Amino acid sequence: MDQLEIFERLQNIIEEFEKSFEKHYSRLQNQIVNNLQEAYEKYGNNLSEYRKYSRLEALKKQFDVISTAEYQKLLEEAETMQKKTFDMTYLLYTYLVYLYLSSEEGKLLNISSMVAGTSAAVAIIYWLLRNRKRLLKEFLKESEYETLLRFKKHKDDYVYSVFMDTQDNLKAEADFTITSKQVKKRTQSAKYNGLKRLQEMFNGTVNFVQEKLYDALKGKVDGVEKMWISMRDMQVRYAHRILDSQFADEDGYFHYAGDRAKRPKMWKDPTMNYGCRCKIILLFGGRLPKFSRIHDYQDPEYQMKLTKRIAELLQNNTYLQSLKQAQDEIKPPKRTVPFMTFEEWLEQYGEKG
Repeated sequence: MDQLEIFERLQNIIEEFEKSFEKHYSRLQNQIVNNLQEAYEKYGNNLSEYRKYSRLEALKKQFDVISTAEYQKLLEEAETMQKKTFDMTYLLYTYLVYLYLSSEEGKLLNISSMVAGTSAAVAIIYWLLRNRKRLLKEFLKESEYETLLRFKKHKDDYVYSVFMDTQDNLKAEADFTITSKQVKKRTQSAKYNGLKRLQEMFNGTVNFVQEKLYDALKGKVDGVEKMWISMRDMQVRYAHRILDSQFADEDGYFHYAGDRAKRPKMWKDPTMNYGCRCKIILLFGGRLPKFSRIHDYQDPEYQMKLTKRIAELLQNNTYLQSLKQAQDEIKPPKRTVPFMTFEEWLEQYGEKG
């Protein structure tokens, strides 16, 4: 287990909710198209007929009712995703810290009870688990209002666009086929924006947990550090490429062009935040902790070779690219070490928070 595996496990969560989002948008599209078809069958494609008896206003209201119902479900799905992502991120990182501290002590830590004389390592893990629910409430309170506003704006923009397209088509006496195609196009655009917002919420949740754990561990675990990680594709802005592999200062801030932030999307300059997909990772004692039952990833000689190779590869690659390539090239010694899978650990300790 390491942070790359944590990212992979968390990716399964966002993919699950992306599929659910796509179903909601498909249902939204079908309902709007069906509603329009009924209107065309009753009143034809002449605007004058829709201006009688407030039919046009009634049609817009129907669009809004349909869209509000679906967007409420989307909002609920997004909030569920946040909670699930928060819990899984927090538990996976706590588990990683547990393995790290266990490796330092040379045995698996017993945190089944908090008693006098318990080791400092056990106390740290227990404290992290105990504070999980409090931090979740803090996170949801921080993000709830913005999330609600963003989804309402998405819904209002969608309804307005579909209605204006319909009204313009009725003015031109366009047939139902043309209007339905435009509805599908608007829905595809809305889905793109919705999925993008979902991804932003996912990234923000992961980054929040990482930041809070960093704050909690700083001063309690020797040499805990925080590094900025950018993505590997050509969409990454220049500033974030420069930030890649930068360590936070002693106060936990990353710096760029006179601005500073403790985690992605926290810059004062909004152009640094828009569409950001960057992450942070935590290092302990200058090492990126990784553990398994049969490989000793903490072996000093292996760590030395890995660090050297990463530094060489960083000249032409991002940190994640360099890390993955170095891990493929350099293998740790095989050695039976104290280990507990995440599932075993979760069953024993997961409910302590």
